[in-house]
Amino acid sequence: MKSANKRIPSYMKVYNQIKDLILNETYPIGSFVPREPDLCNMFDVSRTTVRKAMALLEQEGFVNIQQGSGTEVLDRKTTQKLNRVTSFSETLEAKGYTVQSKSMHIDMFIPSNNILNDLNLPSENQVVRIQRIQLANNQPIAIITNYIIPDLVPGILSDTGTFVSLYKHLESKYGIKITAARDTIRARSADFLESELLELPIGSPLLIDYRITYSLSKPIEAVVMIVDASKYEFSISLSGRP
Repeated sequence: MKSANKRIPSYMKVYNQIKDLILNETYPIGSFVPREPDLCNMFDVSRTTVRKAMALLEQEGFVNIQQGSGTEVLDRKTTQKLNRVTSFSETLEAKGYTVQSKSMHIDMFIPSNNILNDLNLPSENQVVRIQRIQLANNQPIAIITNYIIPDLVPGILSDTGTFVSLYKHLESKYGIKITAARDTIRARSADFLESELLELPIGSPLLIDYRITYSLSKPIEAVVMIVDASKYEFSISLSGRP
């Protein structure tokens, strides 16, 4: 019986090895990977194999292939600055990604008491729940679940699939002005379901962001974002000391 390693296509082996060299900063951001003939010699493969590997790396945002100039290593992580209230989708779009929702479901749901307390709602109160898998350049990057006070968004159950950025949708259709947010961020490993939805190996690092969004000091929404940590990071600007 052939080993699993022998069944891996040659271009995938080259892809994985170059990706590891990028991730461990042997090829740092802004540098150029070796030329195609050098890669052929390095991995003892054909030009076709190298080209397929590099095309996959470019598709996933690791490199930018510039004909005649070389292949540049890119900063693959998107940074969300937490000193401004921006949505996940807006942050990705600002980095030049094409953002889509792979799927979306909107329903009425009774969330946990912790979420109801954060939204200043009584126990057993239903909220609008929006569940999405967000894509960046056709690659799954986040599982997002929003919980919104129903009175603020009449008719939103019929809005399934009509928006990508929820914040823009709330502002344009419902006239909701988002003025502040409180984020709690933690890290953990992907379980089986998360690994399937995000197309990651089980145990891959995730960032979990729990946010309460405010309009004129009143909470309007809670959101749980489960994000592929290899593609996204948060940046916080601080000043002064007590």
